Amino acid sequence: MCDTITALPEWSLTGSTIFAKNSDRSPNEPHLVIRQEAKTYEPGTRVKLTYIEIPQAGHTLECILLKPSWTWGAEMGVNSAGVAIGNEAVFTKAKRGEPALTGMDLVRLALESAGSAKDAVDVITMMLETYGQGGNCGFDHEFHYDNSFLIADPGEAYILETSAKRWVAKSVEKKGAISNRLTIRGEHTLRGGVDEGFDFAGKLTEPVFTHFSGSKQRLSHNACALQNPIDAAGAMLALRKHHPKDDGREFTHGSVRSVCMHAGGLVGDQTTGSVVVEIRRDRPSTLWVTGASVPCIAAFKPVFFGIDSGAPVFSDEAGAKQYWLKREHLHRAVLAGAVDIAALRASRDALEAEWIKKERELFASGAPDDSTLRTFAQQASQQEQHLIDEYMPRDAFAMPGGRRFHKYWEVKNAALE
Repeated sequence: MCDTITALPEWSLTGSTIFAKNSDRSPNEPHLVIRQEAKTYEPGTRVKLTYIEIPQAGHTLECILLKPSWTWGAEMGVNSAGVAIGNEAVFTKAKRGEPALTGMDLVRLALESAGSAKDAVDVITMMLETYGQGGNCGFDHEFHYDNSFLIADPGEAYILETSAKRWVAKSVEKKGAISNRLTIRGEHTLRGGVDEGFDFAGKLTEPVFTHFSGSKQRLSHNACALQNPIDAAGAMLALRKHHPKDDGREFTHGSVRSVCMHAGGLVGDQTTGSVVVEIRRDRPSTLWVTGASVPCIAAFKPVFFGIDSGAPVFSDEAGAKQYWLKREHLHRAVLAGAVDIAALRASRDALEAEWIKKERELFASGAPDDSTLRTFAQQASQQEQHLIDEYMPRDAFAMPGGRRFHKYWEVKNAALE
């Protein structure tokens, strides 16, 4: 389960495109933040994706990918051309396909080669029609689905929805949000495998999984978050949103209806990683990434393209994995009642407010140089690490007994690396 939002320049408080996404996955699935450099390949080179092998593009762009540890593809990411993409599981009436492309593969393939949001739509749909989609996308259980995408660049955005090899797309007017459900009826302006005016969501939605995904409530919450223009800080608040019935109970009850999703009991997914991006047309874009689960306690740290400032972005997956696991250890301590949640959030909020203010100041007078941005990102990373060290329990902890919620987490803790 996931949620993605965007606000185009005319709906952004800063005049730049805002893009944000939570990735909701298995709680024990490490969520990695990887910097992939631009590369050139020899003709005839092939690339192994999650399940299939295809011809490698001759040149790939620099990307920052936010991805599950076991997949080739990514849940979300941004490239050096300023294209940001997030994908969602959607449940349709299409028959389950053989292992082929996953939605995450399609995200990465588009980011590696697309120079604009429209280019990304073209890449995804061409790959979809050529190879199809299919394969297990679950980390520790079978989970099959089709995919939708929210794709944004400095000037425009598209929503793209799929069912097997069929697809429809429409441009975003000012603002947009997607969740785990089809939303495009007959208003699509681009399409493949269906006729003009075909009621895509009405005809192809699988109702049971769609209903129990909680996506209706989460999509409604994000629509409310976009009622007024937002900036990066507003997008962070949107990703931290809990349903009113879940607020204050998020560490004792699981729920799929909250944008900041928490697992436990009968709920098997939670937010394992989050990103907010301010995509600028003529100056460096700012990515705010957590590199950690549940953004209601995690901190969004600033990072930039072309500037290797270290954590929370890594060039190697092993380092990214250890970074996530350490923060997950703190999250499990919160679940066990071994951390003062209010104090942790207050300390986190103070740091984030400082970083957001500093970032605004840096860009207020033009484009900061690489050295300035590198120093800023490194300092923020170090401050967040001090926060983690300060609140990490020194003694062993265990989940309270007696409730289904905590028994769920006892099993997850035993299985976590």
